[in-house]
Amino acid sequence: MQDIIKKLSNPRQAKTVLKHASVEQLERVLNVITEFKEEKELEAQMQAEREQQERLELEALREQIINKGLDFDKLCDLMKPKKKPRKASKSDTNTPSNTYVYGDNKTWNGVGEVPAELQSLLDEGFELSDFIAQS
Repeated sequence: MQDIIKKLSNPRQAKTVLKHASVEQLERVLNVITEFKEEKELEAQMQAEREQQERLELEALREQIINKGLDFDKLCDLMKPKKKPRKASKSDTNTPSNTYVYGDNKTWNGVGEVPAELQSLLDEGFELSDFIAQS
C-alpha cells in the first residue's frame, strides 16, 4: 500500500502509473481521493474540537480546585489506581528436609543423583532412613 502512495506522490511515477487511464477513470479516482481527504480533514477537526473541549473542562476543574484550596497531590493520589498487594513468594516446597550422613561424615541433601559411596551402601542392604542426620 505504501508503494502506491509513494508512486502517486511523485509526479513522474504517477504519470507512468496512470498513463493508460481514461479521463473518466482519472475523474473517479480524483473524486474518491478528494472525498477521502475531506473525511480525514473532518475527522482531524472533530478530534481537535474534542481535545479543546476536554482541555477547557480540565481548566475549569483546575480553577475549582484552586478556589476551594484543595491539595492537588492528594487528589492525584486518589485518582491513581489502587495497587494490589503483592503475594508473598512461596518457598520451594520440593526441597527435601532430610540430610543424609554416610562414610567419613560425608553428607547428601537428597537432591540430585545419589553419591556412589552412599549408593554402594544402599546396594549392600542398608535403608536410606539409616543415614538420616540427627538434628
